[in-house]
Amino acid sequence: MKSLRKTLQSAAIGALALQSLFTGGVAFGADVAATSQLVKEFRYLDKELDRISLEKTGAPDGTRDGHLSLLIDAGEGTEIKSIVMKTADSAGTDTGHGIWASWKEPSDIGKYLLAVEHDGRTLNTTFKETLGQFKGVNQFELYASDNNSMKDGEYYYLEITTGTGIVKTDVTPFKDADTSYAPVIIRQFASADLTQDKFGSAFYGEDGSPDGHFKLKLAFAQKTKVLSVILRPTDEDGKEVSAGIWRTNRAGVGWLLGIMQDGKAVNPEFNKDVTAPVGSFRGTVSLDLYATNNGSIKNGQHYVIEVETQFGTVKSKPIEFGNKNSIFTDSTVFPFKTISFKLNSKDAAVDDKSFKLDVAPFTLNGRTMVPLRFISEAFGAKVGWNQKERRVTIAKGANTIELVIDKKEAVANGGKVLLDSPAIVRNNVTLVPVRFVSESLKMKVFFEEGELFVTDAIEQ
Repeated sequence: MKSLRKTLQSAAIGALALQSLFTGGVAFGADVAATSQLVKEFRYLDKELDRISLEKTGAPDGTRDGHLSLLIDAGEGTEIKSIVMKTADSAGTDTGHGIWASWKEPSDIGKYLLAVEHDGRTLNTTFKETLGQFKGVNQFELYASDNNSMKDGEYYYLEITTGTGIVKTDVTPFKDADTSYAPVIIRQFASADLTQDKFGSAFYGEDGSPDGHFKLKLAFAQKTKVLSVILRPTDEDGKEVSAGIWRTNRAGVGWLLGIMQDGKAVNPEFNKDVTAPVGSFRGTVSLDLYATNNGSIKNGQHYVIEVETQFGTVKSKPIEFGNKNSIFTDSTVFPFKTISFKLNSKDAAVDDKSFKLDVAPFTLNGRTMVPLRFISEAFGAKVGWNQKERRVTIAKGANTIELVIDKKEAVANGGKVLLDSPAIVRNNVTLVPVRFVSESLKMKVFFEEGELFVTDAIEQ
C-alpha cells in the first residue's frame, strides 16, 4: 500500500519561495532569455492519477499521468504564453523521448498535451495559445499523459514562453512516489474463490464463466470520492504481466471489475462517462470484487489492487490467487488530519467532524481566503495576536509565520514574503490566503469542484 507521502507535493508559496528553491543555474540556449528570477522551482512529483489523454483533459486514457510542480514569481505582471516540457538526460541534453506542450500549431506533429492547473482550475482543457497574465508568486500543477517515457532514468525540463522571451529550467528526474496523500488505507486484500458467476466482461449478470472473486476492505479517514478501482495481474514481485486488466471505468483497455457491497452491485456496468466516480465512501468499507475469467484467473497467479481517489492512488502488494495464506493487510493508523471547506459556505469539517464557521471562505484577487485561527488551531498550531501592531503570529513545530493585517509583506520562517492578498479582517475574523499559510506550515492544499481540502499529511 502507498502510505502517506513524506515529500512535499507542491512548493510552498511562503518561505520556500523566498529560500531559493530553484538554486541551480538555469540553462539557456541562444534564443532563451536569462530571466531565472521567474522560476522558483520545477520538479516531478508522482504518477498517481489518470486525468488526461494525450490531447484533452477530463479524458482518462488508462495510463497514469506524470504530475509535476512549477512555482514562479511573475513580479508585477508576466504573460505566460506557453509551457513546453521535453525529455533529457541528467546533464540536460535532449533525448527526444517526448514533447508535451500547453500550445502547439495545427501543423505540429508529435507534441502531446501538457495540462496546466492553477488553484484547482485547469487553464487549458486542450492546446491553448496563451495561459494568461499572472502577478506575484504562483503555483502550477502540470499533468502529462504517459507516452511510455515516464519511468526511472528519465529527466524533464521546461521551456516557458513569456511576453518577453523564453525561460528554460533545470532538469527534474522522474519520481513515482512510494507514498500517497489519499486518505484511504487498504486494510485487507485477498482472493476468495473461482466458483461464482456475478459479472460479465462489461455488465452485471451471468456470462457462463466463473469470476475471480476477491475480498477488499478499505478504511477512509474522511468522506472520499473513489474514482476507479483496478485489478492488475503481476508476478510475485509486483511487476505487471500480460494477463489482462479489470477496471471500474472504461479508460483504456480492460474488462469490468464488478464491485458488490452488502450484496448489491455498486457498478452494474461501465459508466458512459469515464470520469464518473465509483462513489463516495467513509469509515470502514468491505467490498466483494468480481473479475470475469478471461482464462488467466487461476491458482498461483498474482494480483494487486489499486484504489484511485481525487487525492491520489493507493496500491496493495501482490497476493497469490487461491492461496489462503496470501493476504495483504495494513493496520496503519491514520497519522494526519484533513480540513474541508466549501467556497462561500460556513460549513466546514475536520476529518468527519462538522463545524460552522463565523465567516465563509471566499476568493479575493484570485486568492482563496480562509479563517486563520480555525485552520491553524485545527492542525495544532499556536496563534498569537499583537493588538497594537495588528500582527498575527502562527507557530507549528519549527515553522513560524508573521502577518500584519492589511499589509502585503509577511515573514515565513525568517524570510520576507510579498503577498498578492494580505491578511484581512471581516466580522472580527482574520482571513488569509490559504496556500501561503497552509504550505508555509508544510501542509498541502487540494481544490475539487468548489471544495477546498487542507491536509497535514506532508509532515508524516
